Amino acid sequence: MTVKKRILIKGRKVHNVGYRPFLMEKAQELKIPNFHAKNIKENGKQVVDVRVGGEGVRIDKFLKFVNENWPALAEVENISVEEKEYEEDIMTLEDFSGVLSALQLSKIVQAGLGMIEMQKQTIEMQKQGLGKHDQALEKQDSMLDKQDSMLDKQDSMLDKQDKTLTIIKSGVDEMRESREENKTLLLDFHQDTIQRFDNVDAKYGKIAENMERILEELKEERKEYRETVERLVNAIIESRKEK
Repeated sequence: MTVKKRILIKGRKVHNVGYRPFLMEKAQELKIPNFHAKNIKENGKQVVDVRVGGEGVRIDKFLKFVNENWPALAEVENISVEEKEYEEDIMTLEDFSGVLSALQLSKIVQAGLGMIEMQKQTIEMQKQGLGKHDQALEKQDSMLDKQDSMLDKQDSMLDKQDKTLTIIKSGVDEMRESREENKTLLLDFHQDTIQRFDNVDAKYGKIAENMERILEELKEERKEYRETVERLVNAIIESRKEK
């Protein structure tokens, strides 16, 4: 006797877990001639709507299997079977197998197209990222060029400073040589003057004392002049070191 049944499998996760191939495989095993299953929603719940037709004994075995087994990833909350005889025609198991294969192939194609589109978007994003990276490198090159230009200017300034210091040092050296010559002349003059004054009459003693005082003042001025020049030279050298 041929029996037709409609089974509703409800739960939080019964779609896209391989439920229909899972049930179709059991129907093939039990040699149930008519089988159909589709994913629907009722009140926001996922439902697998299953229709089977065949010998009563085979249908009973199928119902027992459905109530006791489901795919590993499925989250089933309720399984119900219509009490009345299901009257609508049910496609053959062979036809449903072809339909399910076509549906799965379509999903694979859609998934592949989606991946291709994602790859395109990823490539475009990578191109944009490379463009930004190139812009950043160009900016860095520009900054490095500016730094090189600044370093060249600094080198030029340092060269000028070196030349200036060389000129100053040369002038200082000349001043020192002149100062030593003057010192020698003054000492010679001093000694000669002393000798001359030793032989002069006492009436010239006052003049000798004045000359001695003048010479001491000249020595003090020469000392101050030398210290001033040395401070100037040291300041220039310290400034050069800081730069």
